[in-house]
Amino acid sequence: MLASRLHWRLLVGTVLILMAAAWLTPRWVKAPDIQENRVLAAQPALPQHLSEVGAFREAADPYVADHFPIRPYLIGLLNRLRMLAGVSGSNRVIIGRQGWLFFDDGTHLGASRGDPPILGPEARSWLGFLAGRTETLRARNIPYVVVAAPVKETIYPQFGPSWYPGPSSQRSTLLLSKLARDAGVGDVLYLHPYVAQATRAGQKTFSRHDTHWTGYGAYAGYAGLMTHLHALGLTEGPRPMSDFTVETSHAKNRPRDLALMLGVASFVDIDFPHIDNPAGEAKIQTSYLGPKQDWTAPQVIETGETGKPVLLMTRDSFSNEILPMMLPHFSRIILAHNQDGAWRPDLIDRFKPDIVILEVVEHGLRVSMGDGPTASKEAATRIDHVVAATPTLGAATTPTLAPPNTKVAAIMAGAKITGTCNLEIVDFKPGEEGEATFMGSGWISGVSDWRPSSKGLLALKGANIVLAGPIQVDKPRPDVGTYFNNPRMASSGFVETFAIHKMAPGRYDAMLYRQVSGGWMGCVGKQTVTMP
Repeated sequence: MLASRLHWRLLVGTVLILMAAAWLTPRWVKAPDIQENRVLAAQPALPQHLSEVGAFREAADPYVADHFPIRPYLIGLLNRLRMLAGVSGSNRVIIGRQGWLFFDDGTHLGASRGDPPILGPEARSWLGFLAGRTETLRARNIPYVVVAAPVKETIYPQFGPSWYPGPSSQRSTLLLSKLARDAGVGDVLYLHPYVAQATRAGQKTFSRHDTHWTGYGAYAGYAGLMTHLHALGLTEGPRPMSDFTVETSHAKNRPRDLALMLGVASFVDIDFPHIDNPAGEAKIQTSYLGPKQDWTAPQVIETGETGKPVLLMTRDSFSNEILPMMLPHFSRIILAHNQDGAWRPDLIDRFKPDIVILEVVEHGLRVSMGDGPTASKEAATRIDHVVAATPTLGAATTPTLAPPNTKVAAIMAGAKITGTCNLEIVDFKPGEEGEATFMGSGWISGVSDWRPSSKGLLALKGANIVLAGPIQVDKPRPDVGTYFNNPRMASSGFVETFAIHKMAPGRYDAMLYRQVSGGWMGCVGKQTVTMP
């Protein structure tokens, strides 16, 4: 009896101590830095009637979980341990070699691997909008330059994850810039060669813990851009690095977005060289074009320089490190974020710039030409010629989504439906007369007692038609294996691009299928596709 009482006293005492520690720890120990990129659950309103108690309890659970006092400490410590084991605690962060982190946009470094590949309809549409924008601005004597910044894994492939084969020579950034040059429809400047050269010279152009290039990488990109504009007779050439201030201290507040996503930023050494332009920044005057006043807001920078051209630049976050170095080259810089539109005729009409630049990191290049003026017939003819002459854009070696044959229809009809899948990303590009390309990315797994197969199917089901095509289910998805506590399920991802020869307008639901021991399993995807 005494032992039993002692046992319960110790148990209750331990629980009370742990609860006290959970509430008191934040008073004594600074919480680790964390940035989850989501909105935490809001505090629910107290119930006013008995009928509201159930809803209050359901809303209170996520609120308590999100605001538990030591939650940041637990996330940070757990993800730091996972990181040491090579396992990521976020589906947006990939753990590479020697502690290097890489951003996952859902395609698992697809922009670098050339996966999914670009097909003819997508390339034709992209080049058409580039031609339309270029021709429209050329009629006003305004040059248009598309500038693509490289992603980290193309510059430091040796630090990528073990399954990463390195950058593909067929990746979209290389292909689109070549097609644009061959068709003569626009100026696409890929900054990879300049940043790679600086890296080979021993400069730290990217850091372990952030997505973006460092000051050294940005300087290499700046030098490449200004050299290009100078060759076109538009600006002066790049300033030497000695004109700027280089800061190399390992400060905790330096860019570290990937470490923040994992909650490990307080447990790692942040090494991010930064380049400032104190003289140039002391002269600028910034005015915002609306109520929003952060770096993503539309804004006008008066640089204090005279006799220099006016620049309009739509941009993403890679511009932040390069912008201070660009100040001496322009008298006025108008900035807008690509999330508000990569093509801004309203700002062009209002400010009448001398140069228009679209700056975008390479995994965003493919989606940066979704609108704009129509290309001329002459440009469209040249585009058709180069697309037809490029074998990698053909559909001969590309899976096709088509009405299922008897065998595929039987597989779909007999599949055991489960809920263990997710169609995370879809990208649908309609072409002419019903042709299209469709990219799907996600995962499909099953229960733990079957032998995984890499054979799968993806189907789109419309009102009066079903289209199906094969997928290869073997892409690394360690997050799925961790969730199911089964390492065999870590190879359950897929990324596939299909050609579609004819697709009727309307909404299509997605289905995923995978071969398992004893038959096939099926799963309803969470995304729908609409053909206009």
